[in-house]
Amino acid sequence: MSSFAEAAHDADIVPVDRLPALREQLDVLDDRILDLLAQRARIVEDVAAAKRGSGSIRPGREAAILRRLLAKHTGPLPRGAIIRIWREIFASSIAQQQSLQVAVCDPAMDGRFLAAAREHLGALTPMRVYRSPAQAIGEVADGRASVAILPMPGEGTGDGSVGPGWWPGLLQHNAKGRIHVVARLPFWSSRPEGAASVQALVISNTPADPSGEDMSLIALEVPAQVSLGSLSNAINAAGFKPLTMLVHRPAGVPAAFLLVEVDGFVTADDPRLGLIAGLQAPPMIVGAYAVAIAEEPSL
Repeated sequence: MSSFAEAAHDADIVPVDRLPALREQLDVLDDRILDLLAQRARIVEDVAAAKRGSGSIRPGREAAILRRLLAKHTGPLPRGAIIRIWREIFASSIAQQQSLQVAVCDPAMDGRFLAAAREHLGALTPMRVYRSPAQAIGEVADGRASVAILPMPGEGTGDGSVGPGWWPGLLQHNAKGRIHVVARLPFWSSRPEGAASVQALVISNTPADPSGEDMSLIALEVPAQVSLGSLSNAINAAGFKPLTMLVHRPAGVPAAFLLVEVDGFVTADDPRLGLIAGLQAPPMIVGAYAVAIAEEPSL
């Protein structure tokens, strides 16, 4: 262990007269960190030029980077701090490549979903807050927002104004190839005291990208009176592992619509989709998101 690491590890035995030298080491390290961040920003510019406007939102890659860094990390820096630092780095990288605008659906207007959005997308990222999910979805559909934050389908929100019924609104837009679920918040599932505790989905006009450990959302149209048990069996028989299912039965329509969460990153050309029996229309991929980190990222 280096003398600097020993001093950091057991600060109680460090002589006071060493403080100036230790602070000088910290200053040198801060300068190096700044230089490395500037170098990273220049590479981000090159990446943006290479992508030629193909989209800067890559939640899957961000999740993979965080998992890699946490797996590598062995020092005294809290793991939660690593997540927070790199989330701000990701936000600044996106801002280099495009003007990121975020629409946040916060039904109770109490700031909980806004806090979750800032935790994930950056403290200084421009955000507008809406009470209605339809408003937030419309902002993305019309191109006024790059992403939107929406309450998890079926989650209680405090005022009863949002429930399972909002998610079918995604299907019409998704059929046009314009809106995709790309992330789920929060990315770490254990919540430190005071952290945003709501569950949310992130939608974007850029398709989801794989992180290596993902869940996918598939929309199914089925006969109105079909049982969830038979549907679960049909999904399993096709080779999927369904984790949750939400059903929407609109009045006066001879069909029901299901939102099914399955294990893995599923693409539209997955042959298993064609094996799901009993459907009234081809399955639709609504999106995917990285599996959350389950550990407690204490700060």
